[in-house]
Amino acid sequence: MDRSKPGSHPGSIWGQLFRTDYTGQSNLWPVVVSLLLIGLVTLTGKLYGDYLGITSIGMLFLLPVIFAAVRTGIYPAIFIALISFVCWDIFFIPPVLLLTASDPRHLITFLVFLLVAYTAGNMTELLRSRAREALQRESQTRALYELARELSAAAEMSGLGQHVVNQTAATLDAEAVLFQPDDTGKLQIAAANRSLLDLASSPNDLLAAQWTFENNQPSGLSTTMFTGARGYHVPVQTEKKILGVLSVKPLHDALEEQQRSLVAALAGLSALAMVRLELAEEAQEIKSLEASERLQAALFNSISHDLKTPLTSILGSVSSLVDEGSLYDVEQKATLLSGIKHSAERMNRFVNNLLDMARLESGYMKLNREWSDLQDIIGVTLRENQDILREHTIRIEMPDQIPLIKLDYALIEQVLTNLLHNAVKYSPLGSEILISVTRQAEVITVTIADQGEGIPVGDQEAIFDKFYRLQSPHNVSGTGLGLSICRGIIEAHEGRIWAVNRAGGGSLFNFSLPLEASTPQS
Repeated sequence: MDRSKPGSHPGSIWGQLFRTDYTGQSNLWPVVVSLLLIGLVTLTGKLYGDYLGITSIGMLFLLPVIFAAVRTGIYPAIFIALISFVCWDIFFIPPVLLLTASDPRHLITFLVFLLVAYTAGNMTELLRSRAREALQRESQTRALYELARELSAAAEMSGLGQHVVNQTAATLDAEAVLFQPDDTGKLQIAAANRSLLDLASSPNDLLAAQWTFENNQPSGLSTTMFTGARGYHVPVQTEKKILGVLSVKPLHDALEEQQRSLVAALAGLSALAMVRLELAEEAQEIKSLEASERLQAALFNSISHDLKTPLTSILGSVSSLVDEGSLYDVEQKATLLSGIKHSAERMNRFVNNLLDMARLESGYMKLNREWSDLQDIIGVTLRENQDILREHTIRIEMPDQIPLIKLDYALIEQVLTNLLHNAVKYSPLGSEILISVTRQAEVITVTIADQGEGIPVGDQEAIFDKFYRLQSPHNVSGTGLGLSICRGIIEAHEGRIWAVNRAGGGSLFNFSLPLEASTPQS
C-alpha cells in the first residue's frame, strides 16, 4: 500500500512527490536528481551552445523529463517537463533571460515535453501497479501456503485456531480473533494473536461478529453493516454449516479489497482444517466403536464356546451320575468325576482370565511384591499343572545360583501357567517342553520352548493382543486372553515379554524381569 506524506493527497503533485513506491523508496530523490540534470543540461548548453544549437539543447532537456517519468510518475514528470521547458526558453531562446513563446514551434516543443512526460509517466504508473499487484499476490499466496502448511500439521482445535490468528495478524499487520460458538450458539473467543484486543472488548464488534455468525455475511469495517465496529468480520464456513467467525482489525489503514479477499481465503482454509479435525475425531470414534464391536463379538464367541462346552460336559456327567449312577462301577465314576473336574478347572481359568483382563485394563490390579525364589515358583507351577503336562516331557535348565527377585508370586505363577498351557495347546503329544532360566547383567530371563508349529511371520507381536488366536489346523480351544494377560503382568513388573520361532521348529516365549539393586542372597 502506498504511504503518503501527512497533509498531502496522493493524487496531487505534492502527494506524488513525497509518495513512496511499492519498494518503499521515496519519489523525492528522483525529482531532486532530475532538477540536478536540468542544471547540468543548462550548463552544458551554455558551454557548447554554439556547437550544439538550440534544437539539440532542447532534445537534451528531454533527458531529465524521461528520467523523472521513469522513476516517479505522471505528475512529477509533468512538473520536471515544465521546469525543463522554462529553462530552455529563458536561457537559450532569444531574447535570452526572458520567458517568451512567440514562435509556434516552441509551443510544439512544449507539448512534446508534456506528451513525453505523460506517456512515460503513465507507463511507469502502469508498471508500478502491476508490480504492486504481483507483490500483493505473492504475499497472499505465501500467507495461504504457510497457513495451509501449519493447519495440515495441527492435531487439535486450539492449536489450529492459534495458527489461524497468528498468520492472519502477521500477514495483514492487524489484530486477529477467531470466535467459535458454545453449546448455546453464543460466540466465544477461541484464539487471539495477543491479549487485551479491541475486538474482544468492543460491544459493536461482538455484536457484529454474532450477526455475521447468524447471517453468514461479512460485517463491520468496510461494509454497510455495523459501520461503528472497529474490525472486519467474516464467517468461517463450509458448504453445510458455519464453524465460527474470523475478525480482523488493521493497525494502520482500512482494509483494501484484496486484503478483504485474503481474509475470506484465510477463513476458508480455516474451515477446511476444522472440518478435517472433526472428521478425524469422528473416524477415531468410529474406529473405537468398531474395535469395541470386534471385542464384543470375540468375547461372545469365546463365552459361547469356552463356557458352553465345559458346562455341557459337566451337566452331562453329573446327569449320568445322578440318574444312572448305579450302572457305573468305581472306575467309570472316577472317569466321569475327573472329566467334571477338568471342565470345571477350564471354566475357572476362563473366568479368571476375564477378571484379570478387566483388572489390568481398569488399573485395579496392584502388585504384591515380595522377595521370591524363581525356582520355587517354577516348581509350584509344574506341580499344579501336572495333569495337563503329563502327556509331555518337561525339561528344566537353570543355573545353580539364582538371586531372589522382588515380584508378585501369584501373578508370575499365573504367567508361567498361561505360557505352559499355550505350549501344550500348540505342541504335539509326547513332545518336549523346555523351561530355561538365564541371567544377563541385572535381568533374569525365563524361556518356555516348545516343539510345535511355530509362529507365522508377522504374528510375533499380534499374539499378545486381546482375543488374538493363531490359525491352526488342530482344534485348539481358548479365548486369546492368556498371552495378553501375561504381557500386562510382566509390563506391570517393568519387564518385557516376546516370542520368536525356535531353530528346528517350535516357539520360544520369553519374559525378562529386572533385578533389584539390593537383591538379598538366596
